[in-house]
Amino acid sequence: MIEENSGKFFRFKLDFDMGFGFAEAYDFTDIHSADGSIVFVYNRVDKETKKTYKLEEITSSGIALGPIRLFSYPNSRGIGAWKFLMKHENFIIKEPNITKDAQDRTPLVYNWDTLKRWHTSDYGMKESPRYVPYSEVRSLETRILNSTLGVVKKFTMKKLIDEGENVTKYYDLSELGNRNMFVQLINTYYPLEKAKKLIEVIPVDVDNIA
Repeated sequence: MIEENSGKFFRFKLDFDMGFGFAEAYDFTDIHSADGSIVFVYNRVDKETKKTYKLEEITSSGIALGPIRLFSYPNSRGIGAWKFLMKHENFIIKEPNITKDAQDRTPLVYNWDTLKRWHTSDYGMKESPRYVPYSEVRSLETRILNSTLGVVKKFTMKKLIDEGENVTKYYDLSELGNRNMFVQLINTYYPLEKAKKLIEVIPVDVDNIA
């Protein structure tokens, strides 16, 4: 872990002017150069920005998303920049998180519980993965790399769902990137029966097989 880049808190703007969210970033690029940037998003959302924040105001809200792998460490300047707020040393992780993947995963399958070749990332180079039921890995994140803009979108979608809104009124789920984000979100952060209900809002796709 690169400690000087870890435990840093950032503020970002949600889509559709829904307020401002908060994330905590970690840097494991000394271990995994390609996907060592990791971020957690907290539940707290503010309607307006503040000049100062107390750490407990953010962390007490609980973690909404994460740990999510990023293409690169959050940028505090330029397009899509996140506002750096503060840093602390009480790290919530000290090594890269275990992730999930399925060798039979495809964008055409919306209910990941139907896939049969799920496994975790913590197996050796000379070992074969041990396949498990999806219920054993449901709450784990994938190793899919996200941009910070993608994290904003994912968190905005989650807030919409949690507030009882229809995501399709805000995002076009016939667009592949939006649909993939939505499918990953509901299959990771919601129980199976809730996910099945949410799948029903995805527009009918003639190429869809599940």
